[in-house]
Amino acid sequence: MGKIITLSVPDWVDEKRFKEAFMRALMESTPERLSVEELRKLLGIEETEDEIEVPKEVENVRKKDKERIKWLS
Repeated sequence: MGKIITLSVPDWVDEKRFKEAFMRALMESTPERLSVEELRKLLGIEETEDEIEVPKEVENVRKKDKERIKWLS
């Protein structure tokens, strides 16, 4: 369980830069090992799945490279 801290900053403070600086300071004060779930929660990252389509040309290059490596071995 974490602690809830509420901060009040002046209007002239750049919220994005302040959050980045705060997160850097938080990361420096955390233990050396941190689970992925804890890190996602700290950074506000929601779990996502992106599918990336690999063009057919790239697939062909990969096959040729694999064949070349087999030949060199």
